[in-house]
Amino acid sequence: MKKLTIVDIAKMAGVGSTTVSRYFNGGNLKKETREKIKKIVEEYNYTPNTFAKALKGTDSKIIGVIVPCLHSYVSSNTLKYIDKNLKENNYETLIMNADFDEEKQLDYIRKLARMNVDGIILLPTTMSKSYESTIKSIDVPVVLLGQEGEYTYSVEYNDFNAARDLANFVLACGHRKIAYLGVGEEDIAVGYYRKLGFMTTLEKYNLSPIEVLVTNFGMEDSYRLINENIDKLKKATCLICATDNLAYGAIKALEENGLNVGTDYSVAAFGDYASSALLKSPLTTIKFDLEDAAQKTVEMLLNVIKKKETEMKILIGYDLKTRSSVVDLNNL
Repeated sequence: MKKLTIVDIAKMAGVGSTTVSRYFNGGNLKKETREKIKKIVEEYNYTPNTFAKALKGTDSKIIGVIVPCLHSYVSSNTLKYIDKNLKENNYETLIMNADFDEEKQLDYIRKLARMNVDGIILLPTTMSKSYESTIKSIDVPVVLLGQEGEYTYSVEYNDFNAARDLANFVLACGHRKIAYLGVGEEDIAVGYYRKLGFMTTLEKYNLSPIEVLVTNFGMEDSYRLINENIDKLKKATCLICATDNLAYGAIKALEENGLNVGTDYSVAAFGDYASSALLKSPLTTIKFDLEDAAQKTVEMLLNVIKKKETEMKILIGYDLKTRSSVVDLNNL
């Protein structure tokens, strides 16, 4: 299908091409005209390249990076490593913070495409069809980090296998009454695959979780949810959390309710954040190699930009950090 042009939009809207250009440049238009053009633009997912890369004839040497937030351990450290790798390859980083808002992320993809960036690195918390269609509509290479895309280049963490190995470790320590605290499955990596790896492993041993709880990524929400379900969780001997951040809130709530983590109750998680080894009972957790992920993401994107052959998908390895937050029931 031929890519839509400003002239095409003008014909469909019954206006001149200068009016459509004025729409994209934020000029004054009648409300009716603006709405008519907006409807066509959204229907066809049109993104204009206002900097006309082909006419310019040079690369911008700028890579856009869209993150779900700036305050999380994973986002901030991943950004640090991405920026380091880009600078080593003579590229600058343009960061867009989406505040966990899908519409913002989609808008930033289109906006970066108009800004003549050479490529985009996207750290989405979900991967809906809207992302795929928006990415396909722009003429800028995109690489996903942390989520899988059906038709998009991606660097992914091996969440399923990591969850399987963490569950197997907890089982090897004699735990059979295990609860799980996760996030919504719209987050394919953290919400879906980590839970799936955990559930599949338990099913292999004909076990069912004592409780499965779902919250968002906030420590405060984790703390509140554990308090609300403390009677159910007291029936378990171990709680597996989808992130270290969730584990922090959970541990505070558990201990306030008389359960001593590392002595008579166990907690394990994913992330190996900086504070995890410093807890009263250091946290057993999965460590993903953020530096390696950032390096491979930048390498993949630059290969795509330079039209070099590259894999569509790369999986990042992990390590299981076993610490005293998981009690070995075999030794009791």
